[in-house]
Amino acid sequence: MSIVRSNAKPVVAGLLMVLVNLFAIAEEGEREKLPPLHHVVDVAVPDGMSVPEAFPLSADGHIVCKTCHGIEGIEELPFDEVDRDAPEFHRGGPYRRLTDFCYRCHDEQAYRRPNIHELLDEQGGYDEKACEYCHRKAPDPKQERIRPDELELRLPSRKLCYGCHLKTPHLNALNHQVEPDEEMRKRIEQAEQAHGVILPLDPDGRITCVTCHTPHPRGVIDPERPAGKQVADTDLEEGITYREHPWDAVFREDKRERLARMAEEVGTRYTLTYRRLVKEVLLRLPAKDGTLCLACHEFER
Repeated sequence: MSIVRSNAKPVVAGLLMVLVNLFAIAEEGEREKLPPLHHVVDVAVPDGMSVPEAFPLSADGHIVCKTCHGIEGIEELPFDEVDRDAPEFHRGGPYRRLTDFCYRCHDEQAYRRPNIHELLDEQGGYDEKACEYCHRKAPDPKQERIRPDELELRLPSRKLCYGCHLKTPHLNALNHQVEPDEEMRKRIEQAEQAHGVILPLDPDGRITCVTCHTPHPRGVIDPERPAGKQVADTDLEEGITYREHPWDAVFREDKRERLARMAEEVGTRYTLTYRRLVKEVLLRLPAKDGTLCLACHEFER
């Protein structure tokens, strides 16, 4: 393994540990490439970073190969001969996630992804800067009526959601994103009137993420207004919670053969579980009692 030296000043900011492909000029003047997700080496430990005693530094206090790796003589081994599955490939390992190892030195709190749905400040006022993650200009939530074109979203609402969330954050998420037929439209309008909420469609008339979910926590928009009404029986920090349910065994057995076939086809094994919702947040209507589903669907009893 060739040691690559970097003259970059130690900076603790941005993405965790500069986990990128890095190119540098070695002492011999040849350009060498580090493997993916590699940390810079031959740099001083930045102020504020705490390196465990078991992670040795160089004589001049710099981060080197042996700081992170416990394999003897790893710096002399070709990349393709390094046993990445060895427990001491990362010192103190093995680790379930790479970031568990990273946080041995780096402050986990400093690298937490911000929750952009937390829009209220300590005084209960809305944070315009946070609003402008999604809006080009923060709208005035006290304005009585705001037309969709006045929201000035940075991207179409669906693409905004995909910027942070998976396209399939829950089962059938993509299946829902279709244009409702006339009968379903009527049910949606009736539900809006009955519950005093809005269930907005996208500009093309399709169901989208914000049809069911509201991006704003309770209090940003007056909760007496249709756009501000929502389920909020927990806070954003706690998030959605579930409880185990006896039906899980039946659910697993029902899916077992199909999941096994899918695992053979795609090479990845998935596990599905059945749990009951306990607390919800950022929903326009309750899902745990079926109210949200019945706003669009009609089921045989």
